[in-house]
Amino acid sequence: MLKEVGASGQISLGKKYAGQLFDMVFYPDGRVELVPMKAVPTVGEPTAFQYPAATPSAQHTVQDVAAAYRVGDGWLTPERLAARQAAHERSPEELDAAADKWEEENKEAISAYNRRIEREGSMGWRLHEWRKKQTQQTHAAV
Repeated sequence: MLKEVGASGQISLGKKYAGQLFDMVFYPDGRVELVPMKAVPTVGEPTAFQYPAATPSAQHTVQDVAAAYRVGDGWLTPERLAARQAAHERSPEELDAAADKWEEENKEAISAYNRRIEREGSMGWRLHEWRKKQTQQTHAAV
C-alpha cells in the first residue's frame, strides 16, 4: 500500500487502525516501519474522586490515577491529575479571584500583546492573508 505524508507530516492508515499504538522504527536507509504495540499500565486499578452531592458537578468524576485514562493521554501525570482535581474543587469565587490575580500579574504582557495585534493583526489573520497571496500567485503563474 502506498501512502503519502501530508504537509503537516501525517499519514492516514484508515479507521481500522484508529486508536492503536505503533512503535516507529527508523532505519539508516530512510525506511520507517510501524510496528503494532500494546501498552500495559504500570499502576494499579483506577480509583475515582466523586464530588459531594451538594455541588453542581456531582455527576462528574475526576480520575486520580493515569491508568484510568485511555492510552495516549500520557500528559496526565500524577501532578497534573492532582492539579485537575484541585481545580474542580474550587468555588466560583475562588476561580474569579484566581483569574483576577492572573490578569493583574500579566497586565503588561496583555497590553503589549493587544498593541501588537492592533499593529500587525493576529497570527490567524496574517496566515489567511499569506495563503490568499499564495493562491493568487499560483493562479497568476498558471
